Amino acid sequence: MHLRADQKLFLTYIAVIAAVVAALTLGVGALLRRHMTEMQAADLRRELLLSRSLYESHPAVQPDSLADWLGSIADRRVTLIAPDGRVIGDSEVPDAGLAALENHRGRPEIRTALAGRLGRAVRMSASVGSEELYMAVPAAGGRVIRLAVPLHEVYSTVRRVQRGIFSVGIVALVLTGVLSLGFSIAVTRPLRQLAGVARAMAAGDLTRRARTRHRDEVGELADALDTLAGELQRRLGQLEGERAEMQALIDAMAEAVIAVDAKGRVRRANPAAQRIFSLGRDPRGLSPQEVTRRQPFHELVKRSLDGAPVPPTELTQDGRHLLATAQPLPSGGAVMVFLDVSALRRLEDVRRDFVANASHELKTPLTAIRGFAETLQDPNLPPELRAQFTQTVKHNADRLQRIVDDLLDLSRIETGGWRVEPEIVSVVEIAEEAWGPLQGAAERKGARLQVRVPAECEFVDADPSALRQIFSNLFGNALRYIPEGGEVELSAAPVPAPPSALADGTVDDRAWVQVAVRDNGSGIPSTHLPRIFERFYRADAARSREEGGTGLGLAIVKHLVEGHGGTVQAQSELGRGTTIRFTLPVPDEVNG
Repeated sequence: MHLRADQKLFLTYIAVIAAVVAALTLGVGALLRRHMTEMQAADLRRELLLSRSLYESHPAVQPDSLADWLGSIADRRVTLIAPDGRVIGDSEVPDAGLAALENHRGRPEIRTALAGRLGRAVRMSASVGSEELYMAVPAAGGRVIRLAVPLHEVYSTVRRVQRGIFSVGIVALVLTGVLSLGFSIAVTRPLRQLAGVARAMAAGDLTRRARTRHRDEVGELADALDTLAGELQRRLGQLEGERAEMQALIDAMAEAVIAVDAKGRVRRANPAAQRIFSLGRDPRGLSPQEVTRRQPFHELVKRSLDGAPVPPTELTQDGRHLLATAQPLPSGGAVMVFLDVSALRRLEDVRRDFVANASHELKTPLTAIRGFAETLQDPNLPPELRAQFTQTVKHNADRLQRIVDDLLDLSRIETGGWRVEPEIVSVVEIAEEAWGPLQGAAERKGARLQVRVPAECEFVDADPSALRQIFSNLFGNALRYIPEGGEVELSAAPVPAPPSALADGTVDDRAWVQVAVRDNGSGIPSTHLPRIFERFYRADAARSREEGGTGLGLAIVKHLVEGHGGTVQAQSELGRGTTIRFTLPVPDEVNG
């Protein structure tokens, strides 16, 4: 049974008072009993000595009669015992009954009297059936005179006194109980209040305060509790701020972070991890098998839970290349960090492809130049072959120059060395300027340029040199693949703003124009369309090299268009030609 502090204090007071009353009752009774018994003994001694004097002064009287006479005088029970212990007279036993009494020689008071001293004993009398005080003295003739007085009056007096003390004690106990109850409640009320405040603080409410008026130990305890709560509130605030900062830092990390417990179940995962592993908003409790079915991930979790740090390890997840590290936690579990290196791997692939393609593209004209240059050193070479070989060397040197120029242009654009300097320009005029250098090649193929640009779409806000290079690259590609008598068409139409123009979140109310360059050439297979804007990528590599293409033209077009905030896309169908569409902004003056 659980008792409150006030109940314990109240019951303690009651128990103490009850023990005091009980001890007082029993102690006073014992002292009073001993005192009254001693008084009885003193009176009995005097009467015993007087009875011996009377007995010795009447030696001729029969012992039984003498005992009756002495008993009537002293109002006590008088017994005469012979030296052998036989009872020869008793004031309360008839003469005929004396023979039935047992021998008294073994009684303690008789033995003491027979030894010549005053004997005394208190015991239950077998003959009269009550507890009595016996005193015996030696008399003439070796006999013993014994007087006995019952103690029931003493005990009755003691019991009356004990009942009085007990009654007073009960009244005192009741009064004390009432007072102790009030005192206990008054003492423990502030303690209960402090306990309630402490429970509220333990539950997380550190704004609670004791606010007691006591200036004793309870007040000191309340002040200490308030100080503790204030300090805890300050420390927890600091910890919460640091935790929020740490959580914000982890959430803002581009790396995926997953913390697992000792059983490998997810304890926390930042947004990057939720995105990479396609986890829900609350992935806590997920097992490694529920996070991903990739065995390398399971092995990473197992190794980290074995207690040893895991060095950087590469694994894949949904087509991503992840560089994973893991660190076990002292309290059990582990933290795993996954760095998405997919872009780096793609860049490495692009770098390898670029080096391989650039080496190949540069090697082809250089090999031709070197071979024909060595042939030209022959002095016996016929003039017509010398002129033909010289033209071939020049052709490959021009091709090499175009590759180098395109590489430099692309490098300048990608590294930020080129900046858009827009102005209001005419799409038609820039297109005609770009078509001019290609006019000879077009005439040799019998190709023509058809311009279908409406007046409202003619002017755009663009860098003229960049737009000229865009048209030059697109027209050059078209002329390589159109048949004899083919056609290149330039058209334009208004369109909504492309998504890239609004990427900064600002409102762009300018109009946009979509410019299209279409040819009726051989077309591009659909499997090649997604990659035609990559560097050195050719849908028909053999034909492109034969026609003098560098494989960089469409990559340059893509970067130049995106530099204006526009987009570029390709549409093609085998046997029917290809269309390249790109968007450019319309100047505010024209739009207004």
